Amino acid sequence: MKLKFIILFLSIATLSFSQDDKGRMEIMMKMLTLKNALVGKDSVALSKVLADDVTYGHTNAMIQTKAELIRDVVSLVQDYKSIEPSDMKIRLYDNTAIVNMNSKVVMNYQNYPLELSMKITLTWIKKDKDWQLVARQAVKIQ
Repeated sequence: MKLKFIILFLSIATLSFSQDDKGRMEIMMKMLTLKNALVGKDSVALSKVLADDVTYGHTNAMIQTKAELIRDVVSLVQDYKSIEPSDMKIRLYDNTAIVNMNSKVVMNYQNYPLELSMKITLTWIKKDKDWQLVARQAVKIQ
């Protein structure tokens, strides 16, 4: 009985959202998937959420490919401990979403502890009914 009620409630709630609201919720879920995959060193999840031609830019001007990022995360070259996004703004344009946000990251990079405060722009595309990250660029906040 409770399950039927939950399904009915979610159906009604979904109908009351606009397409933009649905798109923003989808992107927020993908952002959470990306965060959890980085912190959890989950190569399968990273492979799904990253587009094959992704450019993943860092505050030190390094740009990684999909293969490079997954390799470095799994091998602990980039050992993410925590990622705390804030002030997230999502803009939707048909099958494209642009996310601007701040983020605090605690990690080890090449076995050295690193704490960063950044401004990040992420570009997502919807391809075959699923969102994938195609570009990310970060700049350090002093």
